[in-house]
This record gives sequence, C-alpha cells and structure tokens, in this order.
Amino acid sequence: MVDRLKVPRAISDNLGPVASREPTPLAVLLSDVLGRLARDGHGGAALGALWPRVQGTVIGARSRPVELVDGVLQVEVRGATWRATLQAQEAVLRERWNAAVTSATVRRIEFRLAP
Repeated sequence: MVDRLKVPRAISDNLGPVASREPTPLAVLLSDVLGRLARDGHGGAALGALWPRVQGTVIGARSRPVELVDGVLQVEVRGATWRATLQAQEAVLRERWNAAVTSATVRRIEFRLAP
C-alpha cells in the first residue's frame, strides 16, 4: 500500500486546477497574438506575417495588408487586374481571415493599388 503524499493546504490552494485539455498548437497561438497586435494598432508587421498564412502564398505575393482600423482591413495590391480579382473575392477572403484570426475581426477589406 502506498501512502498518499500530504501537501500542506496553503500550497495546494495556490496550485489551481490541472489543465484538462491538450496543449494549444503554436500556430494557433501565433495567429492569436499577431491578430491582437494588428487589432491594437501595432499591426504593420503582424498583418504582413498573417496575410500570406491565411490567404495563401499566391495572394500573399501580390498583395499586402497595410492597416486594420475599426474592422476595415486596407490591402495594397500589385496591379489593377489583381485588385479587381481580390475585390470580387472580398467576402471569401474576409471569411477566411475571420476564421483564422479570431482576435482581429475584419468587417470589410478594402483593396487599393500599391504605389
């Protein structure tokens, strides 16, 4: 018979409950952290890191997010043809973004030609 280890009550009260779920994958945490940075106005680099991860490398190579203000994501696009293509897919791109980056919700994506 094994004796149970007695932990003083003061210590056991401070330990809190043991996690009852699997660890969160780093990719999920990274999207959340970058999304919070983007939402809170520190977002140039965060948006740039998230965009190709969420939208894919082809779209990521031809466009880049500039800022996220009041739920409106401003994206610069290389070329009028790509701008028109992405604008036609705005609802799908927005849905994809909001599914992947829950900490920085986008209500609308506005596409403009890159200088």
